[in-house]
Amino acid sequence: MHDNRHRARMLGEAMVDQRWDDVLAMISPHVVAHVPAVGDLVGVDALAGFLLETTAKTDDGERFELLDVLVGDHTSALYFRITATRAGRVPLDNLTLHLARFDGDLVVEIWFHNFDGGAVAEFWA
Repeated sequence: MHDNRHRARMLGEAMVDQRWDDVLAMISPHVVAHVPAVGDLVGVDALAGFLLETTAKTDDGERFELLDVLVGDHTSALYFRITATRAGRVPLDNLTLHLARFDGDLVVEIWFHNFDGGAVAEFWA
């Protein structure tokens, strides 16, 4: 379990620091990301495109604060507060859980769970 904790923390810290190349290096080329209100994104290119698209919609990108990491044998949950601003919208302040399933060193599947899905959907609409 120690390895999963280390991998998950490295992933979360790379997201906090916006080191997207490092994040993508920890993701399987064939990852499946389950994103509320978007659907399933298949492949690292689809996930990277989604990240670029959401960043482009904000005033100055999203800010990630890693609140906690919970670890199991094959999955890790990264608990974040994500904030962002966007012209004409209520600022985003989103508590979210990213549940990542690892196969070895790589994330092969990830589920995004927002605590206030309505507010998140309104921000991105």
